[in-house]
Amino acid sequence: MDDVIVIGAGPGGATAARRLAESGLQVRLLEKAAIPRVKPCGGALTDRALAWLPPDYSAVLQTHPYQWTCQAARLPPVTLTRPEPYCHIVDRPEFDAWLTRHAETAGAVVLTEHPVTGLKEEPDGVGVMTSRGPFQARYVIAADGGQGPSRRLLGLPRPRMGAALEVEVPVSPTFYDRFRDRVEIHFTEIPWGYAWVIPRSPILNVGVGSFRAEGLALKKMLDTFMTAIFGDLPPARTVRAHPLPYRHRWVPPIKGRVLWVGDAAGLMDPFSAEGIYSALVSGHLAADAIVRHLQSHVPLTHYDQLLRHTLGPSWKAASGMARIFYPLTAFWAPFFLENQLLLEDYLGIATQRTDYDTLRRHALAILWQNRVHIRR
Repeated sequence: MDDVIVIGAGPGGATAARRLAESGLQVRLLEKAAIPRVKPCGGALTDRALAWLPPDYSAVLQTHPYQWTCQAARLPPVTLTRPEPYCHIVDRPEFDAWLTRHAETAGAVVLTEHPVTGLKEEPDGVGVMTSRGPFQARYVIAADGGQGPSRRLLGLPRPRMGAALEVEVPVSPTFYDRFRDRVEIHFTEIPWGYAWVIPRSPILNVGVGSFRAEGLALKKMLDTFMTAIFGDLPPARTVRAHPLPYRHRWVPPIKGRVLWVGDAAGLMDPFSAEGIYSALVSGHLAADAIVRHLQSHVPLTHYDQLLRHTLGPSWKAASGMARIFYPLTAFWAPFFLENQLLLEDYLGIATQRTDYDTLRRHALAILWQNRVHIRR
Protein backbone atom coordinates (compact mmCIF):
# COMPACT_ATOMS: atom_id res chain seq x y z
CA MET A 1 0.00 0.00 0.00
CA ASP A 2 1.28 3.45 -0.93
CA ASP A 3 1.16 6.34 1.47
CA VAL A 4 -0.44 8.58 -1.17
CA ILE A 5 -1.70 8.13 -4.71
CA VAL A 6 -1.93 11.30 -6.76
CA ILE A 7 -4.28 11.19 -9.75
CA GLY A 8 -3.25 13.48 -12.60
CA ALA A 9 0.18 14.86 -13.56
CA GLY A 10 -0.81 18.44 -14.24
CA PRO A 11 0.66 21.34 -12.21
CA GLY A 12 -1.36 20.53 -9.08
CA GLY A 13 -0.79 16.79 -9.12
CA ALA A 14 2.89 16.87 -10.03
CA THR A 15 3.53 19.53 -7.38
CA ALA A 16 1.72 17.53 -4.70
CA ALA A 17 3.62 14.36 -5.64
CA ARG A 18 6.96 16.17 -5.47
CA ARG A 19 6.20 17.73 -2.08
CA LEU A 20 5.06 14.41 -0.63
CA ALA A 21 8.07 12.51 -1.97
CA GLU A 22 10.43 15.18 -0.61
CA SER A 23 8.85 14.53 2.80
CA GLY A 24 9.86 10.88 2.58
CA LEU A 25 6.43 9.40 1.81
CA GLN A 26 5.79 6.58 -0.65
CA VAL A 27 3.98 8.28 -3.51
CA ARG A 28 2.51 6.99 -6.75
CA LEU A 29 1.53 9.48 -9.47
CA LEU A 30 -1.02 8.14 -11.97
CA GLU A 31 -1.51 9.90 -15.31
CA LYS A 32 -4.05 8.75 -17.88
CA ALA A 33 -1.97 9.85 -20.91
CA ALA A 34 1.61 9.57 -22.06
CA ILE A 35 3.91 12.42 -21.01
CA PRO A 36 4.36 14.93 -22.49
CA ARG A 37 0.71 15.15 -23.45
CA VAL A 38 -1.34 17.75 -25.25
CA LYS A 39 -2.91 20.21 -22.85
CA PRO A 40 -4.95 23.08 -24.30
CA CYS A 41 -3.89 26.20 -22.38
CA GLY A 42 -2.63 29.68 -23.15
CA GLY A 43 0.29 28.92 -20.85
CA ALA A 44 0.44 32.27 -19.04
CA LEU A 45 2.02 32.20 -15.58
CA THR A 46 1.61 35.18 -13.28
CA ASP A 47 4.30 36.36 -10.89
CA ARG A 48 2.32 35.01 -7.96
CA ALA A 49 2.60 31.50 -9.46
CA LEU A 50 6.40 31.55 -9.72
CA ALA A 51 6.89 31.40 -5.96
CA TRP A 52 5.25 27.96 -5.91
CA LEU A 53 7.55 26.41 -8.54
CA PRO A 54 10.85 24.55 -8.13
CA PRO A 55 13.77 27.03 -8.11
CA ASP A 56 14.99 26.24 -11.63
CA TYR A 57 11.74 27.41 -13.26
CA SER A 58 13.48 29.91 -15.57
CA ALA A 59 14.39 26.97 -17.81
CA VAL A 60 10.75 26.52 -18.89
CA LEU A 61 9.73 30.17 -19.25
CA GLN A 62 9.71 30.92 -22.97
CA THR A 63 8.59 34.53 -23.28
CA HIS A 64 7.95 37.41 -20.89
CA PRO A 65 5.38 39.85 -22.29
CA TYR A 66 5.71 43.35 -20.84
CA GLN A 67 2.94 44.87 -22.93
CA TRP A 68 -0.79 44.24 -22.59
CA THR A 69 -3.36 45.38 -25.13
CA CYS A 70 -7.02 45.55 -24.13
CA GLN A 71 -9.67 46.05 -26.79
CA ALA A 72 -13.45 46.26 -26.91
CA ALA A 73 -15.80 46.65 -29.85
CA ARG A 74 -16.03 50.16 -31.32
CA LEU A 75 -13.39 51.53 -28.93
CA PRO A 76 -9.72 52.24 -29.70
CA PRO A 77 -7.39 49.64 -28.18
CA VAL A 78 -5.27 50.60 -25.19
CA THR A 79 -1.77 49.20 -24.68
CA LEU A 80 0.01 49.38 -21.34
CA THR A 81 3.76 48.91 -21.08
CA ARG A 82 5.86 48.15 -18.04
CA PRO A 83 9.58 47.60 -17.52
CA GLU A 84 8.85 44.22 -15.89
CA PRO A 85 6.78 41.40 -17.43
CA TYR A 86 3.04 41.19 -16.91
CA CYS A 87 3.27 37.40 -17.14
CA HIS A 88 5.49 34.53 -18.31
CA ILE A 89 4.59 32.08 -21.07
CA VAL A 90 5.21 28.33 -20.96
CA ASP A 91 4.48 25.48 -23.31
CA ARG A 92 2.04 23.39 -21.25
CA PRO A 93 3.17 19.93 -22.43
CA GLU A 94 6.79 20.84 -21.67
CA PHE A 95 5.87 22.60 -18.40
CA ASP A 96 3.83 19.68 -17.08
CA ALA A 97 6.54 17.19 -18.10
CA TRP A 98 9.13 19.31 -16.27
CA LEU A 99 7.05 19.32 -13.08
CA THR A 100 6.54 15.55 -13.39
CA ARG A 101 10.28 14.99 -13.75
CA HIS A 102 10.79 16.92 -10.53
CA ALA A 103 8.28 14.65 -8.80
CA GLU A 104 10.04 11.56 -10.13
CA THR A 105 13.47 12.88 -9.12
CA ALA A 106 12.14 13.47 -5.60
CA GLY A 107 11.16 9.80 -5.40
CA ALA A 108 7.57 9.56 -6.65
CA VAL A 109 6.71 6.54 -8.81
CA VAL A 110 5.19 7.90 -12.03
CA LEU A 111 2.89 5.64 -14.05
CA THR A 112 1.62 7.03 -17.33
CA GLU A 113 -1.23 5.69 -19.46
CA HIS A 114 -3.06 4.59 -16.30
CA PRO A 115 -6.55 6.11 -16.50
CA VAL A 116 -8.49 5.79 -13.26
CA THR A 117 -11.76 3.89 -13.58
CA GLY A 118 -12.87 3.60 -9.97
CA LEU A 119 -12.33 4.83 -6.42
CA LYS A 120 -13.47 3.06 -3.27
CA GLU A 121 -13.21 4.36 0.28
CA GLU A 122 -11.92 1.63 2.58
CA PRO A 123 -11.49 1.47 6.39
CA ASP A 124 -7.74 2.10 6.28
CA GLY A 125 -7.31 3.77 2.91
CA VAL A 126 -8.61 4.22 -0.64
CA GLY A 127 -8.79 1.67 -3.43
CA VAL A 128 -7.86 3.08 -6.84
CA MET A 129 -8.87 1.09 -9.88
CA THR A 130 -7.19 1.78 -13.23
CA SER A 131 -7.47 0.26 -16.67
CA ARG A 132 -4.19 -1.53 -15.95
CA GLY A 133 -4.87 -2.83 -12.48
CA PRO A 134 -5.77 -1.84 -8.90
CA PHE A 135 -3.74 0.13 -6.34
CA GLN A 136 -4.21 1.07 -2.72
CA ALA A 137 -3.11 4.08 -0.70
CA ARG A 138 -3.71 5.54 2.71
CA TYR A 139 -4.70 8.83 1.06
CA VAL A 140 -5.50 10.13 -2.41
CA ILE A 141 -4.97 13.55 -3.95
CA ALA A 142 -7.27 13.99 -6.95
CA ALA A 143 -5.79 16.34 -9.54
CA ASP A 144 -7.60 14.92 -12.54
CA GLY A 145 -9.05 18.19 -13.89
CA GLY A 146 -12.52 19.57 -14.32
CA GLN A 147 -13.75 16.55 -16.26
CA GLY A 148 -11.87 13.84 -14.35
CA PRO A 149 -13.68 10.88 -12.83
CA SER A 150 -12.78 11.40 -9.15
CA ARG A 151 -15.40 14.05 -8.41
CA ARG A 152 -18.15 11.97 -9.98
CA LEU A 153 -17.01 8.71 -8.37
CA LEU A 154 -16.97 10.12 -4.83
CA GLY A 155 -19.73 12.71 -5.06
CA LEU A 156 -17.94 16.06 -4.81
CA PRO A 157 -20.44 18.72 -5.98
CA ARG A 158 -19.96 19.63 -9.61
CA PRO A 159 -18.41 23.06 -10.33
CA ARG A 160 -19.86 25.44 -12.86
CA MET A 161 -18.41 24.65 -16.25
CA GLY A 162 -17.40 27.21 -18.84
CA ALA A 163 -15.51 26.36 -22.02
CA ALA A 164 -12.66 27.64 -24.15
CA LEU A 165 -11.49 26.97 -27.69
CA GLU A 166 -7.97 27.69 -28.86
CA VAL A 167 -5.70 27.36 -31.87
CA GLU A 168 -1.92 27.41 -32.03
CA VAL A 169 -0.95 29.14 -35.26
CA PRO A 170 2.60 29.08 -36.67
CA VAL A 171 3.29 32.51 -38.18
CA SER A 172 6.08 34.22 -40.06
CA PRO A 173 8.71 36.16 -38.08
CA THR A 174 7.32 39.39 -39.50
CA PHE A 175 3.78 38.61 -38.37
CA TYR A 176 5.02 37.35 -34.99
CA ASP A 177 6.78 40.67 -34.41
CA ARG A 178 3.37 42.36 -34.28
CA PHE A 179 2.68 40.49 -31.04
CA ARG A 180 6.16 39.94 -29.66
CA ASP A 181 6.29 40.72 -25.93
CA ARG A 182 2.58 41.60 -25.93
CA VAL A 183 -0.59 39.82 -24.78
CA GLU A 184 -3.82 40.98 -26.41
CA ILE A 185 -7.23 40.63 -24.75
CA HIS A 186 -10.60 41.43 -26.40
CA PHE A 187 -13.69 42.01 -24.28
CA THR A 188 -17.35 42.40 -25.36
CA GLU A 189 -17.16 39.97 -28.30
CA ILE A 190 -17.61 36.90 -26.05
CA PRO A 191 -20.53 36.87 -23.58
CA TRP A 192 -19.27 36.21 -20.05
CA GLY A 193 -15.72 35.85 -21.34
CA TYR A 194 -13.02 37.19 -23.60
CA ALA A 195 -10.75 36.41 -26.56
CA TRP A 196 -6.95 36.45 -26.49
CA VAL A 197 -3.70 36.35 -28.43
CA ILE A 198 -0.64 35.05 -26.54
CA PRO A 199 2.81 34.98 -28.20
CA ARG A 200 5.03 31.93 -27.84
CA SER A 201 7.59 31.97 -30.63
CA PRO A 202 7.15 30.82 -33.34
CA ILE A 203 3.42 30.41 -32.73
CA LEU A 204 0.53 32.53 -31.55
CA ASN A 205 -1.96 30.97 -29.16
CA VAL A 206 -5.36 32.37 -30.14
CA GLY A 207 -8.57 31.55 -28.35
CA VAL A 208 -11.98 32.43 -26.98
CA GLY A 209 -13.52 31.42 -23.68
CA SER A 210 -16.71 31.97 -21.74
CA PHE A 211 -17.68 31.17 -18.17
CA ARG A 212 -21.21 30.58 -19.45
CA ALA A 213 -20.63 28.82 -22.74
CA GLU A 214 -23.80 26.74 -22.90
CA GLY A 215 -25.76 27.72 -25.98
CA LEU A 216 -22.96 29.90 -27.38
CA ALA A 217 -21.56 29.30 -30.86
CA LEU A 218 -17.97 29.42 -29.60
CA LYS A 219 -16.58 27.88 -32.79
CA LYS A 220 -18.16 30.63 -34.88
CA MET A 221 -16.88 33.24 -32.43
CA LEU A 222 -13.37 31.79 -32.72
CA ASP A 223 -13.55 31.92 -36.53
CA THR A 224 -14.70 35.54 -36.40
CA PHE A 225 -11.93 36.48 -34.00
CA MET A 226 -9.26 34.72 -36.06
CA THR A 227 -10.45 36.52 -39.19
CA ALA A 228 -10.04 39.81 -37.32
CA ILE A 229 -6.49 38.85 -36.34
CA PHE A 230 -5.25 37.09 -39.47
CA GLY A 231 -7.54 38.23 -42.28
CA ASP A 232 -7.94 34.99 -44.21
CA LEU A 233 -8.12 32.04 -41.81
CA PRO A 234 -4.89 30.00 -41.62
CA PRO A 235 -5.30 26.99 -43.95
CA ALA A 236 -4.16 24.38 -41.40
CA ARG A 237 -5.38 24.59 -37.82
CA THR A 238 -6.39 22.25 -35.03
CA VAL A 239 -9.02 23.60 -32.67
CA ARG A 240 -8.69 22.32 -29.12
CA ALA A 241 -11.35 22.65 -26.44
CA HIS A 242 -11.05 22.59 -22.68
CA PRO A 243 -13.42 23.22 -19.76
CA LEU A 244 -13.30 26.20 -17.41
CA PRO A 245 -14.35 24.74 -14.03
CA TYR A 246 -15.04 27.37 -11.37
CA ARG A 247 -17.25 28.06 -8.39
CA HIS A 248 -19.07 31.05 -6.93
CA ARG A 249 -19.75 29.15 -3.69
CA TRP A 250 -17.01 27.56 -1.63
CA VAL A 251 -17.14 23.77 -1.44
CA PRO A 252 -14.67 22.03 0.91
CA PRO A 253 -12.42 19.99 -1.47
CA ILE A 254 -12.05 17.02 0.85
CA LYS A 255 -14.02 13.88 1.54
CA GLY A 256 -12.66 11.30 3.95
CA ARG A 257 -9.15 10.43 2.80
CA VAL A 258 -9.43 12.14 -0.60
CA LEU A 259 -8.29 15.72 -1.22
CA TRP A 260 -9.04 17.57 -4.48
CA VAL A 261 -6.74 20.20 -6.00
CA GLY A 262 -6.76 22.62 -8.93
CA ASP A 263 -9.43 22.33 -11.60
CA ALA A 264 -10.68 19.08 -10.04
CA ALA A 265 -11.73 21.17 -7.03
CA GLY A 266 -13.13 23.99 -9.19
CA LEU A 267 -10.48 26.44 -7.93
CA MET A 268 -9.99 28.35 -11.20
CA ASP A 269 -10.05 32.13 -10.78
CA PRO A 270 -13.69 33.00 -11.62
CA PHE A 271 -12.77 36.36 -13.15
CA SER A 272 -9.52 35.88 -15.09
CA ALA A 273 -9.78 32.09 -15.65
CA GLU A 274 -6.24 31.69 -14.33
CA GLY A 275 -5.91 28.07 -13.24
CA ILE A 276 -2.22 27.22 -12.92
CA TYR A 277 -1.72 29.38 -9.83
CA SER A 278 -4.53 27.79 -7.85
CA ALA A 279 -3.39 24.33 -8.97
CA LEU A 280 0.15 24.93 -7.70
CA VAL A 281 -1.04 26.41 -4.41
CA SER A 282 -3.60 23.70 -3.71
CA GLY A 283 -1.10 20.98 -4.67
CA HIS A 284 1.35 22.36 -2.11
CA LEU A 285 -1.28 22.73 0.59
CA ALA A 286 -2.82 19.28 0.06
CA ALA A 287 0.59 17.66 0.35
CA ASP A 288 1.45 19.70 3.44
CA ALA A 289 -1.89 18.79 5.06
CA ILE A 290 -1.22 15.07 4.62
CA VAL A 291 2.33 15.39 5.97
CA ARG A 292 1.09 17.31 9.03
CA HIS A 293 -1.66 14.75 9.54
CA LEU A 294 0.83 11.86 9.54
CA GLN A 295 3.50 13.62 11.59
CA SER A 296 1.43 15.56 14.11
CA HIS A 297 -2.10 14.11 13.84
CA VAL A 298 -3.48 17.42 12.55
CA PRO A 299 -6.94 16.64 11.09
CA LEU A 300 -7.01 16.33 7.29
CA THR A 301 -9.75 18.96 7.27
CA HIS A 302 -6.94 21.43 7.98
CA TYR A 303 -6.44 21.37 4.20
CA ASP A 304 -9.73 23.19 3.73
CA GLN A 305 -8.72 25.77 6.35
CA LEU A 306 -5.35 26.31 4.65
CA LEU A 307 -7.06 26.81 1.29
CA ARG A 308 -9.62 29.24 2.67
CA HIS A 309 -6.84 31.29 4.25
CA THR A 310 -4.51 31.25 1.23
CA LEU A 311 -6.85 31.27 -1.78
CA GLY A 312 -10.19 32.16 -0.22
CA PRO A 313 -9.94 35.98 -0.02
CA SER A 314 -8.73 36.35 -3.62
CA TRP A 315 -11.25 33.79 -4.89
CA LYS A 316 -14.14 35.53 -3.12
CA ALA A 317 -13.14 38.96 -4.42
CA ALA A 318 -12.65 37.60 -7.96
CA SER A 319 -16.11 36.05 -7.84
CA GLY A 320 -17.61 39.37 -6.76
CA MET A 321 -15.81 41.22 -9.55
CA ALA A 322 -17.02 38.68 -12.11
CA ARG A 323 -20.64 39.15 -11.01
CA ILE A 324 -20.57 42.90 -11.61
CA PHE A 325 -18.34 42.91 -14.71
CA TYR A 326 -19.35 40.09 -17.05
CA PRO A 327 -23.12 40.71 -17.21
CA LEU A 328 -22.35 44.30 -18.31
CA THR A 329 -19.10 44.01 -20.25
CA ALA A 330 -20.12 46.53 -22.93
CA PHE A 331 -21.13 48.97 -20.20
CA TRP A 332 -17.84 48.59 -18.32
CA ALA A 333 -15.52 48.61 -21.34
CA PRO A 334 -15.36 52.42 -21.77
CA PHE A 335 -14.54 52.89 -18.09
CA PHE A 336 -11.66 50.39 -18.28
CA LEU A 337 -10.27 51.64 -21.59
CA GLU A 338 -10.63 55.34 -20.84
CA ASN A 339 -9.41 55.15 -17.24
CA GLN A 340 -6.02 53.52 -17.01
CA LEU A 341 -6.29 53.23 -13.24
CA LEU A 342 -8.75 50.35 -13.70
CA LEU A 343 -6.59 48.65 -16.32
CA GLU A 344 -3.54 49.04 -14.11
CA ASP A 345 -5.49 47.50 -11.24
CA TYR A 346 -6.65 44.61 -13.42
CA LEU A 347 -3.17 43.87 -14.72
CA GLY A 348 -1.63 44.59 -11.32
CA ILE A 349 -3.35 41.49 -9.97
CA ALA A 350 -1.10 39.38 -12.21
CA THR A 351 2.04 41.10 -10.90
CA GLN A 352 0.82 41.22 -7.28
CA ARG A 353 0.78 45.02 -7.23
CA THR A 354 -2.88 45.08 -6.28
CA ASP A 355 -5.87 42.81 -5.63
CA TYR A 356 -9.49 42.29 -6.67
CA ASP A 357 -10.87 44.23 -3.72
CA THR A 358 -8.92 47.29 -4.86
CA LEU A 359 -10.08 46.85 -8.45
CA ARG A 360 -13.71 46.56 -7.38
CA ARG A 361 -13.44 49.55 -5.04
CA HIS A 362 -11.89 51.75 -7.73
CA ALA A 363 -14.45 50.62 -10.32
CA LEU A 364 -17.40 51.52 -8.11
CA ALA A 365 -15.75 54.83 -7.12
CA ILE A 366 -15.36 55.80 -10.78
CA LEU A 367 -19.00 54.96 -11.39
CA TRP A 368 -19.96 57.21 -8.51
CA GLN A 369 -17.78 60.03 -9.79
CA ASN A 370 -19.62 59.80 -13.10
CA ARG A 371 -22.95 59.61 -11.29
CA VAL A 372 -23.66 56.23 -12.82
CA HIS A 373 -25.65 53.82 -10.68
CA ILE A 374 -26.12 50.14 -11.24
CA ARG A 375 -28.61 47.95 -9.47
CA ARG A 376 -26.88 45.38 -7.34
